[in-house]
Amino acid sequence: MPEPDWKFYVNELMSDECACGRPKKPKFSFCYLCYRKLPHDMRRALYRRTHEGYEAAYDAAYAYLSESGGYDGDTGI
Repeated sequence: MPEPDWKFYVNELMSDECACGRPKKPKFSFCYLCYRKLPHDMRRALYRRTHEGYEAAYDAAYAYLSESGGYDGDTGI
């Protein structure tokens, strides 16, 4: 299985825009509203380091948010 492109995850983490389109703080995975929609265990997993599980945690959180209402750009989730 190929290793995830860690640069993508670092860029997402350092960006100032959430995947939903709302602003977020750099070094946070998602904006506050998206983060609060995640179950506690998913929130905790987002504190893992890259190459130590962060990539899988981000993918799982993104999938969860997408399935629970979907990202719709400017209006968020």
